[in-house]
Amino acid sequence: MKLSPFIAFATFTATAVSATKPRLRTTNNLEAEQESKPTTTQTDHASSPRTLQSSCLSSATYLGCYANKNSDRALPLEAFGPKSRGHTAEECQAECLSRGYSVFAREFKGQCFCGAGSDYAKHGVAMGCDCCGDNVGASRFCAWEAGQSAPGCSGSGSDHSAYLGCYANRNNDRALPVQVPGRGHTVMDCEEACENMGLSRFAREWKGQCFCGNESHDYAKHGEETGCDCCGDDVGGNKMCVYVNGNMNR
Repeated sequence: MKLSPFIAFATFTATAVSATKPRLRTTNNLEAEQESKPTTTQTDHASSPRTLQSSCLSSATYLGCYANKNSDRALPLEAFGPKSRGHTAEECQAECLSRGYSVFAREFKGQCFCGAGSDYAKHGVAMGCDCCGDNVGASRFCAWEAGQSAPGCSGSGSDHSAYLGCYANRNNDRALPVQVPGRGHTVMDCEEACENMGLSRFAREWKGQCFCGNESHDYAKHGEETGCDCCGDDVGGNKMCVYVNGNMNR
């Protein structure tokens, strides 16, 4: 059937408008578009610490966010006793160091765990740790390694002990009271000699002098020092490199 000129024009116009009119964006369409867009999520793992994680401590190395299990703790010692909570990262570090552990972790609502080596990673990496918050997260913890690299040494200078710092000492008022006879002692020599006497704190001074003490002795009583050469032939006059023995107090 042949269309009249008026009907043909109306049909052409309606088709053209339909082709150029923008499609209405319904709620379903918007949701579909959003789902199709790539999303960026922040992951929390050992190699990319968040600002929050590094703000807790300046004197320890952040190791990462890791899973933990109540029935099989990755780090063996709960520092302040079973289910003791509310401890800051600084408190946890100090307590674990005092017990001779260099690795420590903060979990849940401020629980604190201590250990050594790489045991902290035994249950794998986790995500979403709030390391400095009131609640780190359930069944996950933020792990750090305490201590520092000792000046003049590779690492701390010992495989077992954590370096605590460079401190002043005085000939007439030793911060650590027990002296191992002689000079020329290495860090490892001093560690072993003090451990054999049952003393967990030790220090290397001057030309390899070795001093020992325990947690009751204030190695920092004369204040901090600078310029220690902890593994060198001459540590420095009236200054010492202090360590806590990782084999003790366990």
